[in-house]
Amino acid sequence: MNRCILLAVVGVLISPLLLASDASDKQEAIKRLEQAVSKTNIFEFPSFQMSANVQIDSHGKPLDGSYRMLWNGPEQWREEISFPGYTELQVGGKGTVLIHRSTDYIPLRIYQLHAALGFGSVAGSDAGYSGSFVQLGLTPKDTIKKAHSRKQHGDKLTCVEVENEQKHSLEICVNDATGTLFRGGSYEESDFQPIGGKIFPRSLGFLENGKTVVKISVTDLSVSGQFPPNSFTPLAGVSPEAGCMNPMPYRRVKSVAPEYPQDARQQHLGGMVAVDVWIDTDGAPRVHKVIASPSASLEKSSADAITAWRYEPATCDSKPIKVETVLHINYALSP
Repeated sequence: MNRCILLAVVGVLISPLLLASDASDKQEAIKRLEQAVSKTNIFEFPSFQMSANVQIDSHGKPLDGSYRMLWNGPEQWREEISFPGYTELQVGGKGTVLIHRSTDYIPLRIYQLHAALGFGSVAGSDAGYSGSFVQLGLTPKDTIKKAHSRKQHGDKLTCVEVENEQKHSLEICVNDATGTLFRGGSYEESDFQPIGGKIFPRSLGFLENGKTVVKISVTDLSVSGQFPPNSFTPLAGVSPEAGCMNPMPYRRVKSVAPEYPQDARQQHLGGMVAVDVWIDTDGAPRVHKVIASPSASLEKSSADAITAWRYEPATCDSKPIKVETVLHINYALSP
């Protein structure tokens, strides 16, 4: 039997309508990509509020919670997540973010909840695209190669092939019917409704192995007047970190393939290892905690590999920032 390690790579899919064959065409394609992003970028509003009912899969059982966002602009925002046994509060200031969680790490389902929302104070993936509704994530180092159309689940998509500086190609698509980003098979979104000249889905979800593990039902999304300053009172006893809402995504620039441990192969153990990691301003990842794993040996193999990876760090206003995130490695035995 041939055995291989399949590394999970989550990508955001966007799309221009123009083949970029020279510099001017490339700029036009990027412009159209930015227009697609702007269509759902509610953070361009001076202020808005969002409330949602949320549900996550907790050990095979549904767990209900709530979500709330108050936005007064990039220097005043507040985000709250609450579940039985878990709370998270983030308060954004001028170039800073204060985060308080009831755990000392990001639980996997909470990370997936943030991913499903398509925005947040952490942005990035090993593919370089973050699954964001509001952050394009392309850099001048990316090259737009060719465009094509295809269908998925009955939706017509216009797609473009993008090559990054490591010569890795990614397909980036837009849904022709909505003119919005197509984010890939890990995401669900529907019931797009208008808000202040933009549109945003009122139903969102995240899938794991084809199963919906996060559901978000937006109950209120409205543009409003400025909220009073006391809505954004700094958290007592929490130190601010450099950060912002929707930073430029981090992206991996150096890879080391993890080893498939002999004991795991013999026992036919495989699956996803998820690791809570800090990616520092120098691009070096620091493993904090393994939060999901089929076995101890796969945990160690994953931690060893991730420690050797390197990243271009996430940035706010072109300044590198340290971010906490969750990285994944999928192990599989192939016939």
